[in-house]
Amino acid sequence: MKRILWISLFLNLFLALGYFGVIHRLGGWRFAMHRLRHNEAGLYAHRRSLFETLPTRSGAVVFLGDSQIEQCEWAELMATDSLTVLNRGITGDHVVGVLERLPEVLRHRPSQIWLLVGVNDLLFGRAVAEIGSDYRTIVQIIRRESRETDLILLGLPPVNNQIKKTGIDNTGIQALNEELARIAKEYALPFVNLHAPLSDAVGQLDAQFTEDGLHLNGTGYKQWKKVMDARSR
Repeated sequence: MKRILWISLFLNLFLALGYFGVIHRLGGWRFAMHRLRHNEAGLYAHRRSLFETLPTRSGAVVFLGDSQIEQCEWAELMATDSLTVLNRGITGDHVVGVLERLPEVLRHRPSQIWLLVGVNDLLFGRAVAEIGSDYRTIVQIIRRESRETDLILLGLPPVNNQIKKTGIDNTGIQALNEELARIAKEYALPFVNLHAPLSDAVGQLDAQFTEDGLHLNGTGYKQWKKVMDARSR
């Protein structure tokens, strides 16, 4: 009887360690709770599946990243008949997720890729150096497999935790933006930092640009567009 009890305890311990190991590999408890609260797993798969079924658009301008990308109507904001603009943003995405989605993006042989991702990595508690390493892999793959593509790295906007607690602080965002600026310099890429243009006097996301302290409203995206226009002049 005791032997059976000890075997049962051992098996339960083994299963518990395996469970904790899976949670850790996925990004830790903060990641798990984020997924449970937002129920994004199915939505993510649906959107990714949709992208893979859409026709190839050679030479398109691609906006690639997370919810900050997904929630803007880029084709309308760009307002030009001479460009094909594709939105490849998915809510909840992170750097490794974008890395895994690159084949679908690169099949279009984009003329430009505007890349913004990383805030969810910070939310999951990943170290800036670790995020930067995966970012470099993304850059290397794009440079190797789509040499004609103009890749622009975008710095993360700030957050405003006075409007709503986001689970992220601007210190981490600034540290990641500094890492992204280093990567851009290392690979001779344009770096467009959205932090300052969207900040208030104390460095938070300006309240006029957001309703939830994290995502941008229409006024925020218009400000983003101004930054893009200034780069192209």
